[in-house]
Amino acid sequence: AAMFFASSANASAQMPDFDPAQMAKMRVEQMQQSLKIDKDQSAKLLDLFKKQTEEMMKMFEGGGMPDMDKMMENMKKQDEAIKKILTPEQYKKYDEEQKRMREQFGGGF
Repeated sequence: AAMFFASSANASAQMPDFDPAQMAKMRVEQMQQSLKIDKDQSAKLLDLFKKQTEEMMKMFEGGGMPDMDKMMENMKKQDEAIKKILTPEQYKKYDEEQKRMREQFGGGF
């Protein structure tokens, strides 16, 4: 996830029209397909992801790497919020997808 946000921050620096809302929308659309989330869940996740993306981008302002402890804390809070929005079955599948992504990208998160 840190790599995702780092690349997003770099993308925003390179692309003046980068929009955290658009990134959030793309994440929700992916979850609609993979997890079959409903409209209410989609709206809640969209709001959550917009806020989280904006917070993460602020951490990257000014260049350099942000405080990793703070980043991990934010990611943990996001995960807890996602767990409350999704059904237990959806969350299990979401968690499995996240683990596969971490393994694929070699991250220790």
